[in-house]
Amino acid sequence: MIPRFALVRARSLDEAFEAFASADGEGAYIAGGTELLQVMKMGLAAFGTLVDLKPIEVLRGIEETADGGVRIGAATTHREIERSGLVGARLPALAGLEGHVANVRVRNQGTIGGNLAFAEPHSDPATFLLACEAEVELAGPRGGRRVAVGDFVVGPLTTEREPDEVVVAVRVPGAGTGGGRGYAKVKFFERPAVSVAVAIRTAGGAVVDARVAVGSMVEAPAVVPEAARTLVGVPVSGPPSGELEEAAGRASEAFGSLDAIEDLNGSADYKRHLAGVLLRRAARDALTEAAANG
Repeated sequence: MIPRFALVRARSLDEAFEAFASADGEGAYIAGGTELLQVMKMGLAAFGTLVDLKPIEVLRGIEETADGGVRIGAATTHREIERSGLVGARLPALAGLEGHVANVRVRNQGTIGGNLAFAEPHSDPATFLLACEAEVELAGPRGGRRVAVGDFVVGPLTTEREPDEVVVAVRVPGAGTGGGRGYAKVKFFERPAVSVAVAIRTAGGAVVDARVAVGSMVEAPAVVPEAARTLVGVPVSGPPSGELEEAAGRASEAFGSLDAIEDLNGSADYKRHLAGVLLRRAARDALTEAAANG
């Protein structure tokens, strides 16, 4: 049973800040509530006041940015992102992964901002956004700021957000000419057991730069530079190449240095093996997008 609480439906950021301050340290912000209400139901947390952010118009919507990327309002649901024509055109890998977040109920109710703010270690979006070098927009009573996703998620259920700050939006840069992104995961329950995101930049028919992030293996999504370097030089077009297979093999060795967490999803060695397999899949999708963006 969820403990009793007061619910304040804020209509503006100023209203939200005022309601949070009035809660005297016993308040929390809520959007979709798919994570927070579960925690409260299990008795792991209790708040006297929940400040509902979903009615705030400035926290909703998806728009294109000057660099060809997208800005996604924090209160935008996973389902809205999945079905967005703009996201599908600019960030097809993000649209694809959003269509497989948890279950339909969560996708219809849960939000991108809430997902990032909760910082659940087994999160789909955070790993992909880390590979894309996305930024989180924050706002609070003292003003606004931007934080790179890599600096925002600092550990399990822990972020750089101050308690009275609100996630306003997520900014994802465009892939650019010759750029591509890919995401692949294995899940045994509703959350990924291991996930890998790849972002590449190509020129002259081959990968010239890459960024690889892994999720659900360590305490927070992490960039693995050694794995990214193995993709440099892989050709863009044509059938799956021997170069990509060799790169994936070398990447598997790079993942071996990760202090992977053993849990119900598998042993550390098994997760490292899965990461190598998933890198190959994510890289293929990234190469396909890069070819289209060439």
